[in-house]
Amino acid sequence: MLRNASQGVIRVSEKNPHYFEYKNKEVLLITSAEHYGAIISKKFDYVKYLDMLAEYDLNYTRIYPGAIVQPAKYWLTEDMMAPGEDAIVPWVRSDEPGNFLGGNKYDLSKWDAEYFARLRGSLTEADKRNIIVEICFFNCMQGQYWESSPLHRNNNIQGIGNCDRVGFQTLDDEDLVREQMKYIEKIIIETNDFDNIIYEFVDEPTTVQTPSRKAYLWIDKQIEKAIEVEEKLPKKHLLAQQLEIGVCFADDDRVPVIVTQYIQLSWRQLGGVTTLDNCYCYNRPIELNETVYVGSWITEKDDLFSISRLEAWEFMVGGGASFNQLNGYYQVSNPSGENAANRKILAGLKDLRTFLESFDFIKMTRDVETLRSVSIGASVNGMSENGRQYAYYIHHSFPTLDSKARYIPSHGVYKPEITLCLPEGEYTVMFIEPETLRVMQETAVISDGNDLTIKCPRYTLDIAIKIIAKGA
Repeated sequence: MLRNASQGVIRVSEKNPHYFEYKNKEVLLITSAEHYGAIISKKFDYVKYLDMLAEYDLNYTRIYPGAIVQPAKYWLTEDMMAPGEDAIVPWVRSDEPGNFLGGNKYDLSKWDAEYFARLRGSLTEADKRNIIVEICFFNCMQGQYWESSPLHRNNNIQGIGNCDRVGFQTLDDEDLVREQMKYIEKIIIETNDFDNIIYEFVDEPTTVQTPSRKAYLWIDKQIEKAIEVEEKLPKKHLLAQQLEIGVCFADDDRVPVIVTQYIQLSWRQLGGVTTLDNCYCYNRPIELNETVYVGSWITEKDDLFSISRLEAWEFMVGGGASFNQLNGYYQVSNPSGENAANRKILAGLKDLRTFLESFDFIKMTRDVETLRSVSIGASVNGMSENGRQYAYYIHHSFPTLDSKARYIPSHGVYKPEITLCLPEGEYTVMFIEPETLRVMQETAVISDGNDLTIKCPRYTLDIAIKIIAKGA
């Protein structure tokens, strides 16, 4: 039996297991979130950040709570995950100098009360704005991540973490595993009273080529620890784990939420749309919680607005439960991410929410059959309540197949014919411009249950289609 969350806590919808329920209402999680360092970056004003999300009705964010700290300028000149000496993590600083990133080493035998006050403060502010926070305990140790971690032998006075970065993601170092489990337990105990959180275990568990079986067993132990800890606490929360080639908990009833990263296959990461194709049958919420990194890997000169829109619309209209556009514009010096480019991205995501919520989406499921073809070829994703309502998204672009998987928009002049197979009845077919939500064309059609061909209006990259049965 699927392990769901307690009543009141964000949970899997009982009406449709592909979506979440929160405060007695089905909810879509859509956001463009900071690079996971809102808590560990002590000088970051998380209230201004959350205010910006709330202004655009965005309701989701993610944090790494302290096991990973990045070296300076790894992704950005000013990176949320690289706070240097200003880092604040669950463990107190000792009196012994020598931390890899500056300042004193950590004492793993003592928890930092200031850190947990900050963590709880941020969750409280998120809750006020109905923002769900996904707490991800670990991430793969890329590059110098491992040398920067408080759990590395050179950064704590206990000398815990006497292994390489691959070994960090296994059960091989018993002393390290003991501290990892204590860390999970402490985070859960300190946050159990919040309703607006999901616990995720490990991002990118085999990206640094940790043997799949060893990574699986390590994550399995974390799952057991989380369940053991929550059994003694009042509230039970959703557990989530990213799907990677070689590591899959998609059919594990203990872990109801399937996590993906990037839009298509990227290195060992299966990708959001690929996972919809392969794992929708498990009847679980599927997240796409990291995409191409705007403000870092791509900027305005890279057509980032189109790329952001393509990823978000394809995944969510295809039946996704939550979407996060990873965003480098949020920084200590600019916590609200205030600039014209960011506001355009956030407004676009708000438009996506408006489109999806114009349907009774909780009655809809992924549909790759009703829209049979596009005459000139395109990527098509959609969902429907058969015979009543249909949502489709069509775009013309192609994915890169590197470690920074993204779409390359193929702008042009498109006016294809689409072939639909709708049940008998009368329908209104609306063609909508995703960039503006403008209705470009509205057509009344009568279906006899056989294939029906309709001409699309002219567009230059992508188009959305809304079909509503008469009387629905």
